[in-house]
Amino acid sequence: MFRRIFSHHRALSACTRSLGTRHAPNVPSRSFPITGSRSISSKTSQSNEHGKSSNKAKKDIASVEEDPFNAPTYNIPEKPVTFVEGASYSVVILAGLGIAAAAGYAVFKELIFQPKEYKIYSKALKRIQDDGQVRVRIGSPITGYGQESRNRAARQRIPHRVWTDEEGVEHVEVNFYIRGPHGHGKVFSEMFKGPADNEWQFTYLIVEIRAPSTAQLILESYIPSYNATK
Repeated sequence: MFRRIFSHHRALSACTRSLGTRHAPNVPSRSFPITGSRSISSKTSQSNEHGKSSNKAKKDIASVEEDPFNAPTYNIPEKPVTFVEGASYSVVILAGLGIAAAAGYAVFKELIFQPKEYKIYSKALKRIQDDGQVRVRIGSPITGYGQESRNRAARQRIPHRVWTDEEGVEHVEVNFYIRGPHGHGKVFSEMFKGPADNEWQFTYLIVEIRAPSTAQLILESYIPSYNATK
């Protein structure tokens, strides 16, 4: 009897274990969200996309710079200057410098080394402008000029003659025109350089008034001093 009870008890416990194993509730496993790894992966993907876009932009710029048709105009190479062109440019530059030097020398010579005829002209004109007889007839101010012409160069050119006498004295003869508010005339003058003081002196200075009425005025006349010992 005891054996039957013990065997029955063993069968009941085995059945209980089998039922507990079959009908045990499935406990779901907890899954925790991996937010850190997702954010890192998203940042990595964004940086990769940014790098790809920058690399693509660099490639586009490089292709534009390498393309000869799309390159900026300031990168266009200049045409090399040939030997003939360089020589012609040098000739033009030298010619321009020569002309500028000649013009500068002419101005310098006229201002610093004034020709003798212009010195005589200036002295004669100053003497006429200070003379009351001339001012009464043609008015004041009085201007002088070389020739009756509208050409400026011709008006500035003073007709003259330079020579040396038998005693070695230098003479300069000039003639020019004068004009005032009321009339005009012509001037004949000659000066020589005195051997004693080396200064210019008048041999004669004659003014011919031609308008409004004709007249001849002798403003200067040189009379050589008489030396009785000769």
